[in-house]
Order: sequence, then C-alpha cells, then structure tokens
Amino acid sequence: MMFHVLAGLSWDPGFRGILIVAVAVAILFGSIALILATNQGARHGFLVALTALFGWLFVLSTVWSIYGTGPKGPAPTWRMIDVVAGSPKNSAVPTARSLPMPYDLPDPVALRDASASLTKEFPKAQKDPQLSDIVSVDTELGAKLNKQLAPWKLLPITNRYVGEIASDVGADLGPTGNKLFTGPTDYVVLTTYATGGKSGRINNSVVGRVESKIRSLFQFNNKPFLSAIQIQPVIPQTTKPGQAPPLPVIDRKAPIYTVVLERDRGALRLPSIMFMLFSLTVFVILANMLHRRDRLAAANRALVPA
Repeated sequence: MMFHVLAGLSWDPGFRGILIVAVAVAILFGSIALILATNQGARHGFLVALTALFGWLFVLSTVWSIYGTGPKGPAPTWRMIDVVAGSPKNSAVPTARSLPMPYDLPDPVALRDASASLTKEFPKAQKDPQLSDIVSVDTELGAKLNKQLAPWKLLPITNRYVGEIASDVGADLGPTGNKLFTGPTDYVVLTTYATGGKSGRINNSVVGRVESKIRSLFQFNNKPFLSAIQIQPVIPQTTKPGQAPPLPVIDRKAPIYTVVLERDRGALRLPSIMFMLFSLTVFVILANMLHRRDRLAAANRALVPA
C-alpha cells in the first residue's frame, strides 16, 4: 500500500507540488509558531507569528506594487478606435482630423540626400528612411515639426511606443482583425504620432527623471492618450531562391491608411495593491491586539496584591 502511495506522489506533478508547498508552509510557519508557543504561550505565540507573517506579506506586496511583479492584472495595450483610408479629415475622432498627410511633410528622402550626415546614417543603398527615422537623428527638425503639428507629436523611431503601436496595428489589420492586409510585410509605416496623456519628461538628467516621476504621481484627469499611425501598401515582389528579400517598394497609387488608437492603461498593479492593503489592514489589527494585550499585562503586573 505504501509503495502505491509513493508511486502516485512521484507520478502526479500537480498533487506533488501542492503537497510540497503545504509541507513547506507548515514547516516554516509552524516551526516559528512552535518556538513562540513554548516561550510565550500558545495563543500569544500564535498571535505574534501571525502578526509577523502579515507584516512580511505587506513588505512583499509593496515590492510587487512598485515593480509590477507578483499577481498581475491586465497589461496596458493600444486599442484601435478608427481606421481612415485617405485624408484624416474624414476620421470619426475629432482630434485626428488635424493630422497631415505624409506628403504634406518634408520628404525624408530629399532630407537624406541634402545632408552628408544623414546620408552617412542612412546610406542610399539601403532602405529609404521615413520621417520618423530622420527626426530620431535630427532633433531640431523634430522640435520644429512638433510645433507645427500641435497637439500631435511626431514620434521618432527610437520611441518605445512606436514598436508597440506597429505590432498592435499589425494584429488589428491582419487576418484576425479587419483583414485589410495578410501581414505586416504588405505595407510600410510612414509616420507615427501621439497626443494627450500625462506630460512627458523634459529634462533627461537624474533630477529631471526624479521630478518627472513625482509629478506623474499627482497628474489626474488627463486627456485620453491617443496615437495615430499612417501606413501605405507596398508593391508585391517575389523573393528569388537563394537571395535576400527585396527592399519594399511603396505603391504610390494605393491609399494611405490612418489608424487611430487609444491607450488602455489596464490594471497591471491592481492585484498587488489590493493584496498590499489587505495585508496592511490585517497587520494593523493584529498589532493592535498585541498592543492591547501588552497594556493589559502591564496593568495587571502593576496591581498591588491584596
């Protein structure tokens, strides 16, 4: 009989894992509770051990809340709210109607050819750069364009949101979404914009980063964080066997699509914060019980024997 029980424990990983966790908790917590019970009594020792446990859980959940680890809620995502073929003035989102068409902005290829430094950064033998690539190197041009595009800002290719937006748009417009394209290789990203949300960091120094973090904690009722990405289909090409895929060629006759997205901030830290508040509440209650017991014991010891 014992052989079959041991064989079952070694075979079933689920039951074995539950048993290991239960035994570990019983040994770690139970051993401390046993030591406290022998020194301070069963009830008082158990109360001290339970208070220490919830105090430690409060510290652990606080670390989870700061770094976004532990139990996690929905992660922030970009949610598509509108797709426009042609001029953005036809968008159902009022803020997006002020977006320009890519040909209303400076030609990135002409900017590359007119500058020796940009030509060195983006060689002519490689893929032609887009305006997002140019402003990632020429910050003065980016600042000038942002003044003209206000309230929108042209995002450089180095911005951390550009990759997220392009990935989400590829899923929304692909076979599992609106089925406009079969994959991200069917189009080229021309420009990416953003507006709204919290005010960004202005100073990249250590003091500026700390000031930005503190300021963002007290920014409430912000405008919706919107982004817009403009894409255009490419001319289908055939990859020859044994050769590298050809560079994408934009189909100038195809319409330009403007995809407007809104940032869903999710609730990544909400489970950790709720567990932190629960642990803090229980810890305060248990600590108050210990404090009242200590006061009662001190008052009893101060009594004069009859």
